[in-house]
Amino acid sequence: MKRQITLDYALKFGALAPYVAAVGKGEALASVCVQCGYTAFPARLVCPNCTNSSVTWKRLSGHAQVVHRTVGPEHEFALVRFDGADTQSVVRLHAVPSHASHGWLIAPRDDLIGLWLGADASDAGKED
Repeated sequence: MKRQITLDYALKFGALAPYVAAVGKGEALASVCVQCGYTAFPARLVCPNCTNSSVTWKRLSGHAQVVHRTVGPEHEFALVRFDGADTQSVVRLHAVPSHASHGWLIAPRDDLIGLWLGADASDAGKED
């Protein structure tokens, strides 16, 4: 027997609300550990470097370098390092040419959450 269930729910982001709101607008807001200065983007409430749980917020430019990219059946993704962050992030690519080595954080498309990277003007006009 097969049944379909539909759930209606709301996610509460709590202390990460400033980060989530910024990403929704295509802005990079990183968490910075007040103890060791480790800068995490995506933001984290517990420092992965020293396990301190006190952070402040820092706005990053949103510019990122592509470390590795992969193509799925319907979408492209990349591992990137955002300028000013000590972490790497997985992003979904939006109209980023295959030769591109950089991109900019953009607001999520299609009402989907997550980190999205758009094309960098410095890569325009280059060929594969």
